[in-house]
Amino acid sequence: MNRSRIFAYFELAIAAILIGSSVVAGKMTTMQMPIFLSQSMSLSVALLLLIPLLLRKRSVLIMVGKKDLLFLLLQAFLGMFMFRVLMLYGLRFAPATEAGIVTSLTPAIVAFLSVIFLKELVTARLKIGIICSLLGVLSLQLPGWLLPSSESRPQGLYIGLLLILGAVIGEAMLTILRKMTASSVSSLLGTTYVTFFSFLMFLPFSFAEALTYDFGELSFGDIGLLLYYGIFVTALAYILWFRGVAKVPAGTAAVYTSCIPVSALLLSYVVLHEPFSWAHVAGAAFVFWGIWQVSRSTK
Repeated sequence: MNRSRIFAYFELAIAAILIGSSVVAGKMTTMQMPIFLSQSMSLSVALLLLIPLLLRKRSVLIMVGKKDLLFLLLQAFLGMFMFRVLMLYGLRFAPATEAGIVTSLTPAIVAFLSVIFLKELVTARLKIGIICSLLGVLSLQLPGWLLPSSESRPQGLYIGLLLILGAVIGEAMLTILRKMTASSVSSLLGTTYVTFFSFLMFLPFSFAEALTYDFGELSFGDIGLLLYYGIFVTALAYILWFRGVAKVPAGTAAVYTSCIPVSALLLSYVVLHEPFSWAHVAGAAFVFWGIWQVSRSTK
């Protein structure tokens, strides 16, 4: 195995862990700030880091072709704007632990979309992996359907889980679209364009929320979350993910998205102190069995 491939695996794993942490960070952010305002502020932090880095690399061509520009716009809309809006609104209705399990569908969805858009080979194991991932999500709700529980389920839970599923599909499309532009757009340039386009998409809505938000309520913890979201979840995670995806097949990248739910679930228990549930373990077992099947089919 060459060194470039090893570095790619490392980059994909770290990026996926950071993206998984966005579930918990987003849950904490939505409890304190309006969604569009918080995201435009975190994206501005990311741009303050990305633009100087890009300008220092004088060898990097800033201009891109029309086709690449269209793909970058789609990456921004689906993989960052819609992903964050759907994820953060979904987290208002669903616990971060169950959101983490739904994000476990990412590997199967990326593998499935790579067959459609990149014409990668479909195998029996890939089909089994997708089915197992779906069973994992269904098993989250099975105890509530079959057994009476003294714990009340959050109102609007299923709406929240559907919103998070939509966010996962948008994130999967980001990987596919990045694969289409990897040869002509560098990871730093692609991240900067996608972040800038997403910032413009959030900006009009954030103005409306800023008119009614009391900025005096911002605590040091809230500012720290915005800085973390901008520097680590946005700038660093997307640079690493774009670098890694450029070096490996989309099916291989799909396997490494399994780090997203692991990160989200562990941080949900540790940071948010959400209640532990064996249903989450059962759901994760199904999902990771599906991930293992997908990884064997994409070797």
